Amino acid sequence: MWVLLFCLVMASCQYSLLKSVQPDPASPIHGHNQIITYSRPIYFCVLCGLILLLDTGAKARHPPSYIVYGLKLFSPVFLQSARDYLIVFLYCFPAISLLGLFPQINTFCIYLLEQIDMLFFGGSAVSGITSAVYSVARSILAAALLHAVCFSAVKEPWSTQHIPALFSAFCGLLVALSYHLSRQSSDPSVLMSFIQCRLLPKFLHQNLEESAADPLPKKMKDSVTDVLKWDLIVCAVVAVLSFAVSASTVFLSLRPFLSIVLFALAGAVGFVTHYLLPQLRKHHPWMWISHPILKNKEYHQREVRDVAHLMWFERLYVWLQCFEKYILYPAVILNALTIDAFLISNHRRLGTHWDIFLMIIAGMKLLRTSFCNPVYQFINLSFTVIFFHFDYKDISESFLLDFFMVSILFSKASELAIFFILTF
Repeated sequence: MWVLLFCLVMASCQYSLLKSVQPDPASPIHGHNQIITYSRPIYFCVLCGLILLLDTGAKARHPPSYIVYGLKLFSPVFLQSARDYLIVFLYCFPAISLLGLFPQINTFCIYLLEQIDMLFFGGSAVSGITSAVYSVARSILAAALLHAVCFSAVKEPWSTQHIPALFSAFCGLLVALSYHLSRQSSDPSVLMSFIQCRLLPKFLHQNLEESAADPLPKKMKDSVTDVLKWDLIVCAVVAVLSFAVSASTVFLSLRPFLSIVLFALAGAVGFVTHYLLPQLRKHHPWMWISHPILKNKEYHQREVRDVAHLMWFERLYVWLQCFEKYILYPAVILNALTIDAFLISNHRRLGTHWDIFLMIIAGMKLLRTSFCNPVYQFINLSFTVIFFHFDYKDISESFLLDFFMVSILFSKASELAIFFILTF
């Protein structure tokens, strides 16, 4: 019976290559959507490939097994269970396709690459398949470069009184690359146009007449030029400062007291900056005060005729946000990176390469998020400290990995619109 059902699923996927199956809810214009023709066969091939890989891993004699947060990953039982779930999912293909629950394969690839870049590398949203591939490729390239530098620094044990210069260079490079990537757009078209104009002036001269009527491309290229020039200066300064701070033994010699001070300071600054000040400026603070507590100078004026006056709490908000983005969170993450690298150099948990890879991914994601969107970082940090230092200290891996996992969980939980559901 199961073999017959599998043959029916395979036949339906193969038949969809010849003629779009009726009814097809995913294809609004029947007969004219070429992409949907290949969607079901590609899904079928990918799932069958995953099933074969999981089956091979489950039958291995001595498979590698890792314990993370108390969960035994890649064990034969784990791989066999994942294989069985995928087989059941594969048998449900006709019903899922009938209901139109499968997105088109290009939409699925865009979403998958976007989520990988956002959740694991701290990237931003993408606008298409080219943008998604470009964003993930540059993040992987940066991670590979950092991995090569960091591996040479932690492959041999080092003491608390001496930090290798190569690891300090890794910290400077990590902060500089994270700052640069956080300021870059996920759309490569403007950057490619800028490169073409610089490297191929003849190509620019040929298309000059076409773009003469539209001044927008030139303004965008000038903006990209200014951003790259500014990033070149700031990244050099940031790399030198990060190298100097990491080269000192302050993070190792003052642990764990420095970590406690940084956590408390980050939580307090984040609470004041992203919760207290915005609430005090609302029209009805906390929904029970009738007027804003922090009022603008023009609040009681019916018609404003002059330039708006900059208030002290607005200046305070900007300075606190700059302090949080460019000083406080980089210090928190560099402190966690140094402690983790010291532990990795003396004790391997998952293997040298895996430990370094997780450390780099977590550091890059947290730094990029702190630079471009630090609004919810204090919530993630506070929850990480409370949950893994007081409630479940035994299952904690390291602060950097805990912070990384909590930021992923909170970012996905925010998409559920819990506040709207509770209000409704």
